[in-house]
Amino acid sequence: MTNEFKIGDKNFKIGKLDAFRQFHIVRRISPLLAEVMPSIASMSKAAKNADNLTEDEKLDEFAKIAQPILAGLSKLSDADADYVLYRLLSVVEVEQPQFRTWAKIATDTGLVMQDLELPVLLQAAGRALMFNLSGFFALLPQK
Repeated sequence: MTNEFKIGDKNFKIGKLDAFRQFHIVRRISPLLAEVMPSIASMSKAAKNADNLTEDEKLDEFAKIAQPILAGLSKLSDADADYVLYRLLSVVEVEQPQFRTWAKIATDTGLVMQDLELPVLLQAAGRALMFNLSGFFALLPQK
């Protein structure tokens, strides 16, 4: 999976989380992994083919896999959800073409880019999760 992607008219890139942040994210989401593993596997396959899909097709693919993931995420406490999302988003940068640079969209404790809407943030967090933890998910048994 590439570490660069586009959502709408914005370009993003993902950095690496250190091993301990990966551990703490997995520790927080582990109770819901069994429920969402089939959807995560589908998301990974869809992400590999995303460049060949139209925006409408991407939305259709997301809708198919979003429900189990969102149901699982709803079981996280607010503190755990914030921890996971902020840590994942802290390694995502958005291109700032007017300044010829990239800017982080979040820190470990809050958003930096206030103009990004929730669907964009969730897609970015999902891609950061897959980019950083794909090796972990590959080791899990598949049904």
